[in-house]
Amino acid sequence: MKKWMTLPLVCIMFLMCPVSARDLNIVFIPKSHDQDFWLFMRQGVDKAMQEEGQIKLTWRGPAYNDDIDSQIQIVQIYAKPEVDAIIIAATDRARLVEPIRQAAAQGVKVVAVDSALDGNAHTNFVTTDNYAAGRLAAERLAGLLKRQGSVALVRTVPGSGSTEDRASGFVDYLRKNAPQIAIVADEYAGGTRGKVARNVAALLARFPQVDALFAVNESTGDGVLRALRQTGLAGQKKFVCFDTTEFLLDGLRKDEIHGLVVQNPRQMGYLSVKAAVAAVKGTPIKNPTILTDAVMVTRDNYQKPEIRALLIP
Repeated sequence: MKKWMTLPLVCIMFLMCPVSARDLNIVFIPKSHDQDFWLFMRQGVDKAMQEEGQIKLTWRGPAYNDDIDSQIQIVQIYAKPEVDAIIIAATDRARLVEPIRQAAAQGVKVVAVDSALDGNAHTNFVTTDNYAAGRLAAERLAGLLKRQGSVALVRTVPGSGSTEDRASGFVDYLRKNAPQIAIVADEYAGGTRGKVARNVAALLARFPQVDALFAVNESTGDGVLRALRQTGLAGQKKFVCFDTTEFLLDGLRKDEIHGLVVQNPRQMGYLSVKAAVAAVKGTPIKNPTILTDAVMVTRDNYQKPEIRALLIP
């Protein structure tokens, strides 16, 4: 008996229905629910859906961006023929490879967004140029420190492609362009703001003379700012981090944060849906990797209209 004859009748009817004659079933799997970053991205997703029409969206991700097992389970739940596409911001670029391969084997088109995914089962990767963004952060801190001093690099969790690329860009820039700045600590502080705050408070106790800190994403930036405030060091240490929330903007206004590297998650969400629809419809892929820009936000420019549009969900 042929394989298709073993499928339930409803699945056979679904597969035989032309894509243009029915809603596309798209599943978006973010890294977490606890970061404003995904609110921005959802706005871009919604805009693309309105333009495309006939899309049924499922938005489902783990609570925190260190819950890799939950994200794997979510992929496995939706790896089925009646799902047209999965858009995923992978919490771990290596561990998600096999679940994504299995989804693709079911005919599901996969688009990676924000964070890199190993393997070749996905059709597109929509992301910030994270390596360049990490260099942008290093350039800012190097200027603030007048190219000498010490810095602590605060990462989130191992295996996150986007944040690892930012860290690589940061380290490479300092080694080449500001060798008198020593990286005295380079640590994975955790996937939640609470874990980061506790771990960074301990880091500051071990390295009380550190001049500056760089945090690679929203949750680490939040945790570092809390730790600096709790230890009475906010504003005394130079601090640059990624992404934006009202809490982080408050730190910027108070001169406790000296630079926010702000991405454009709206654009990423928008382009990821466009890429998923094109993949489902069989449109030839010209650019498998789609890069978006990041900007440095400071107290001097954060009130400019073009910058404010990136800061408020």
